[in-house]
Amino acid sequence: MGNRFLKGAMILSISMFATKFLGILYVIPFQQLVGTSGMALYNYAYTPYALFISLSTLGIPVGIAKFVSKYNAAGEYDTARKMFRYAIWFMVGLGCLGFLTMYNLAPWYAQVVLAGQKELANSIEDVTMAIQTISFALLIIPVMAIFRGFFQGNQNMIPTSVSQFVEQVVRIIFILAGSYYIINIKGGSTKEAVGFSVFSAFLAGITAFLILYYYWIKNVKHYNKLLRKSVPHEPRNYGNLFTELISYAIPFAILGLATNLFQIVDQTTYNHYMLVSGLDGVIVEDSYGMYAGSLYKIIMIPVSFAISFGQPLIPELTHHLTAGNMKSVRKNLVLAIQLTCFITVPAVVGMALLSEPIYIMFFNSSTPGYNAMGGDIFRLGSLLGLFMALYSIVTAILQGIGKQWYGIIFLGVSLVIKYLGNVFLIPIFQTDGATMATMIAYTFCITMSLIVIKRETGFKVSQLLRRLVAIFVFTGIMALFVIAVKFILDLFMDYNARHMLSYIYVAIAGFIGVLAYFGLAWYFDLITALFGMKFSPKQLKERILRRR
Repeated sequence: MGNRFLKGAMILSISMFATKFLGILYVIPFQQLVGTSGMALYNYAYTPYALFISLSTLGIPVGIAKFVSKYNAAGEYDTARKMFRYAIWFMVGLGCLGFLTMYNLAPWYAQVVLAGQKELANSIEDVTMAIQTISFALLIIPVMAIFRGFFQGNQNMIPTSVSQFVEQVVRIIFILAGSYYIINIKGGSTKEAVGFSVFSAFLAGITAFLILYYYWIKNVKHYNKLLRKSVPHEPRNYGNLFTELISYAIPFAILGLATNLFQIVDQTTYNHYMLVSGLDGVIVEDSYGMYAGSLYKIIMIPVSFAISFGQPLIPELTHHLTAGNMKSVRKNLVLAIQLTCFITVPAVVGMALLSEPIYIMFFNSSTPGYNAMGGDIFRLGSLLGLFMALYSIVTAILQGIGKQWYGIIFLGVSLVIKYLGNVFLIPIFQTDGATMATMIAYTFCITMSLIVIKRETGFKVSQLLRRLVAIFVFTGIMALFVIAVKFILDLFMDYNARHMLSYIYVAIAGFIGVLAYFGLAWYFDLITALFGMKFSPKQLKERILRRR
């Protein structure tokens, strides 16, 4: 635990896991309040919102983290501090511009999303209202994000972790309390409830900003001490420095848009090509809510670990590159990939094996056939988590080593792959076709990015693979345990009969799976190896023979 990157990643991991888990738990009562069509409307607003958040911040928070880390390592604390101040005002302007753009484009986007179909549950006016309401959050989120970037650049992950967690809690309270009041007390419609729910992003953002400002007041004396320790240097041209900051920020913003851009492709093609396959319009929209809303909320839990590794990794790699320490660069990037796989691989395989009871547990539907449909969507869709996690970490590495422009080229090609995949695969495989198209697109990005990273850093593939092989082997053994437990449970437990049985079913099978995987990881010292000790297939063989 002496590794600074690992400490920062663990702090963010705990926070992001709790945040994402809460983000799933609230969906259960929320979907019961607004129904599947309400969830679809909610997702129609959140997908473009996520895109505009990225556009309105331009990746500057992460760019600031990298910028601050670089100039702090060089002792130029004054340079880092001045750029932080300039970036705040720049973000205010971008946030206002993003708000105005999203608000005014909402009617056009709503028409595109609904593909001109009037038989869908939500109207163009409903979607327009939801998008315009959530756009107000763009006025506060970009400014809040710049503070997080400054703290991360100073290797302080606590403000980001606390503010993210509190932001989620406040948002959920507003969503559930507001929706319950509108529907059950006021007697309003589900459309009104969804409208207030998306507005909660703005209210939660204000709360998170106040927490970040508290941490700023708390730490400003320390930062002022560092400021006085700035080393003498030639006067900096702040136009050039801002250009440097933008060169860090914009590529990261574009790379971070991958999931959102893929979802935009889905939003603009899914309904059309699903209708082409002959499905009823209501079923098409509800399946989209399961795919783009429910599924992504579940898989973002393991993906959040990759994101939490990626955020501190960028300034950490920049710090070591500035210091000329390539050995530490290689060590940290390999460790980040291995830790990502250590958590994500067993998680997504377990979710795929338990797809239907997991869907029932969180999103149980009284509509005949919907639980089975949700389970089918989750079965293949759960595996998307691994692709999203690996993409997140390899693009963070590209950013950290200054080769982010390669990632942008790869992403551009992958968007074409995703679009063509949807066109050809959705009419044949329906929702699974959209999932497969996304997997193919991510595979291209990940593979090409790893080739660039290998060329630029010289990390040893064998060093990476020897632990990854163990992770996949242990996951395979875990899967056999889960399948065996499922076979036994199916003999006397019908999780379709009662909602509560799905909780018991998942708890038992999940516990056995977790016990098997982490038991193997502990027994063969994989957990210890990931925290710095050497690990090799030879040691595996010696351990097995010794224990015999």
